[in-house]
Amino acid sequence: MRINGFSFPEDLLYDPEKHVWAKLEGNILTLGVTDLGQYMTGKIFQVSAKNVGEKINPRTPVFTVESAKWIGKFRFPIQGEVIEVNKRVLDNANLLNDDPYGSWIVKIRVEEMDRNAFKPLGEVKEIFEKEASRIAK
Repeated sequence: MRINGFSFPEDLLYDPEKHVWAKLEGNILTLGVTDLGQYMTGKIFQVSAKNVGEKINPRTPVFTVESAKWIGKFRFPIQGEVIEVNKRVLDNANLLNDDPYGSWIVKIRVEEMDRNAFKPLGEVKEIFEKEASRIAK
């Protein structure tokens, strides 16, 4: 779905406050940055993430995204273990700008998760519409 020029695949879940997309397959959660999120961040020059095997909890920054104008540490109401990190994105952070939905950052084996952490597009569409309308693309 397109919202004010930004792409939001309908098969993903979203955290509209953090501009993060999520794909939950069984107990494996894949995380990345939305099209609107990467646009608002500007040219992303660095991404760092927890290492494979590291445990995470709601206080743990799972990944960090840096641009010239912003540094964001991303925490989620999740307990689990990092099982995969996208080395391509860590080595070439601007992939998040070029292809935000093809460039996931981290995969987590979820042990416990607040089910309200990520919502289907239908539930957050209005939030994205409001946010995108403030942004000139």
